[in-house]
Amino acid sequence: MFEQLRPFKKIMVTGPQRSGTTICARMIAHDLGLRYIDEDGVGWKSASVMDENALCRLFRLETGFVVQAPAAAHICHQFSAEDTAIVFMFRNINDIIASQTRIGWPYEDVELSKYGAAHGPIAQVKYEYWREVQKPQIIHPFEVHYKSLATHPLWVPKAERSNFKPRQYRRKQ
Repeated sequence: MFEQLRPFKKIMVTGPQRSGTTICARMIAHDLGLRYIDEDGVGWKSASVMDENALCRLFRLETGFVVQAPAAAHICHQFSAEDTAIVFMFRNINDIIASQTRIGWPYEDVELSKYGAAHGPIAQVKYEYWREVQKPQIIHPFEVHYKSLATHPLWVPKAERSNFKPRQYRRKQ
């Protein structure tokens, strides 16, 4: 499913929180035989507590990974390089809002402040920033739509994940 990403050994999957960055990054890592790294693994503890230096070190010193990093969407263009793919997730905004509400996601204001925005929804702000500012600056930008993931073997149907928490997924047997 992700053959177009095979040449890249550094891949960032980003976009709005709750847009499918976790499952997409896991799918890419699975398909390409790369190491999956959750943004918590590089110093992101929440939308408001992050270590950009750790993320920079990862991209500077390592290879062979897919990092899931929605909290870094505002800076993803800074990681553009010949050997790097930036994958931006798209999902219906109402579905994102419903998912944020379901898990009690409290970081809308924090995320809006990263873009200098006074109001949201943050997903819309990120989509506009991606299209207008970031995508034109990125050497290898890719866009993935959430619904397109449904054919992948790691996909879990909605009815089976209604009680999933953030970043949770289930491996298919």
